Amino acid sequence: MSLRSQATRRPRLKIWLLTGAVVFTAAIAVSACGFVDTYRLEVKEYTCESPELPAEFDGTRIVLVTDIHRGASYSEERVGRLVDRVNALEPDLVLLGGDYVYGGTKYEASCFAELARLQAPLGRFAVLGNHDYGDDDSDDPGPDSAIEAASDAGIPLLRNQAVWLEKDGARIRVGGVADYSEDRPKLAPIVADTDARDFVLLMSHNPDYAEDLPPGAVDLMLSGHTHGGQVTLFGSWGILVPSKYGQKYRTGIVTNEATTVIVSNGVGTSTLLPIRLFAPAQIVVITLRSGPTTSVHP
Repeated sequence: MSLRSQATRRPRLKIWLLTGAVVFTAAIAVSACGFVDTYRLEVKEYTCESPELPAEFDGTRIVLVTDIHRGASYSEERVGRLVDRVNALEPDLVLLGGDYVYGGTKYEASCFAELARLQAPLGRFAVLGNHDYGDDDSDDPGPDSAIEAASDAGIPLLRNQAVWLEKDGARIRVGGVADYSEDRPKLAPIVADTDARDFVLLMSHNPDYAEDLPPGAVDLMLSGHTHGGQVTLFGSWGILVPSKYGQKYRTGIVTNEATTVIVSNGVGTSTLLPIRLFAPAQIVVITLRSGPTTSVHP
């Protein structure tokens, strides 16, 4: 080999080695971020201001927990730590947004055994998610396990139902609909006996249901299901978002012509590889404020 050929090959070899080192370092960094995001549980806070909210409820703190996905990769012990974290926030109201299990409804009982310890003076309420109806490979499809587990835990399960929460003679409406993909959500029972002066809060596991709402019927909707994309490109674009509307309902505050939706990243994971990337698990806290304008903001 000539001296000229050797001189030409050396810079190329250095470039390949440098490129390999950069790719390897990037892979390690991404893996580290994925591990951290999978186990990091952030508290995401929002404020909802509404002229329909009675002054008696001003300052009410709501905690939304959704998509726990209790299963092979999310133990009962982790659910217990989640409950302790929520209780430490001292919420006035706890709302559970569905998908308590992943990998079979056999995990419902152990999940709700821990959720039974949630504490909130205005109550604890839940809706079902798609996985609570049973996965395709489950031996016991259907929501019966979740219904029984929620009942045993003393947590009302709202399936196209609503309750009035009262405080010092004032009241607000809190409702929940059946899962959008596995059942038939119905708004009529939620808004029965309400008018434009009432503050109406709705839980729907799947945020896509917001597109079916009539304008003005619901002041605020709370959802999960999309996991913030779970695996994203630096938090700005989800590789797989289970929504008919693409990235629109991936995470955070979404306003359409009918209402405003807060979409939580949720807590657990739902892939064969239980990893999150730039979409950390979330406990969502919403502080209600009575004011002259309608606004939802971080």
